Amino acid sequence: MRTIRYEVKDGVGRLTLNRPHRGNAFNREMLGEILSLLREIRDDETLRVMIITGEGKHFCAGGDLNWMREMGKAPYEENYEDALMLYDTYAALEDVPVPVISLVKGAVRGGGMGIVAVSDVVIAAEGSTFSFSEVKLGIVPSVVSSFALRRIGFSAARRLFLSGEVFGPEEAMRIGLIDRVVPADDLEAAGEEMVREILRNAPKAVRRTKELLRLYRPFHSEAIRHITAHILAMTRAGEEAQEGIDAFLNKREPNWRNV
Repeated sequence: MRTIRYEVKDGVGRLTLNRPHRGNAFNREMLGEILSLLREIRDDETLRVMIITGEGKHFCAGGDLNWMREMGKAPYEENYEDALMLYDTYAALEDVPVPVISLVKGAVRGGGMGIVAVSDVVIAAEGSTFSFSEVKLGIVPSVVSSFALRRIGFSAARRLFLSGEVFGPEEAMRIGLIDRVVPADDLEAAGEEMVREILRNAPKAVRRTKELLRLYRPFHSEAIRHITAHILAMTRAGEEAQEGIDAFLNKREPNWRNV
């Protein structure tokens, strides 16, 4: 695998997003590798807990904008199938049969917020920043929305989806996006502490509890899967998205008046 790393030791799996030169922003290759990995390990009865981290300075900067621009220019069916893959990646991460702990540092943007939203436990380093940044780029937080709403609720989503504002870990914890804030140097130790806490529990009971929690999740259906993928595909192909992405890549202000 080129875009992720996966190691497992003593029942603890560690998935590392490994595109540090792009802030661990995901593209089609990364999504495919994550999905392939999760399908391989879903029947691994020896797995007790999974940790997700990002290589380098940042956890995940969302979707790679070069990939997003390319998809926006692709035929609708290809664009739509690509958006479905993003939804399916979030769903597969949410359906990992053991607790998933994300250790967050640096920037979390756009689609990267979906990884945080589907995690069971999120520990963030001081100084980390978060944003549902899609509207800044002329895109809609469509696929991520059903997963994020389950984590932060409708009230917080209304403000953060519409403003695209950047906020810190204290606000992220207040709205329920993350569970704990620690000094950056203590992030790994805090993750290890949570792993130890989980490993003290009965393995089958933990797995069955995750199954139980899935029964109660709102905003999740086959209809939502298709509708949100369609919205992403349509907006990604629109003039605003092309202008917003080009402006960001070229470090200029977007000109929304001419689109």
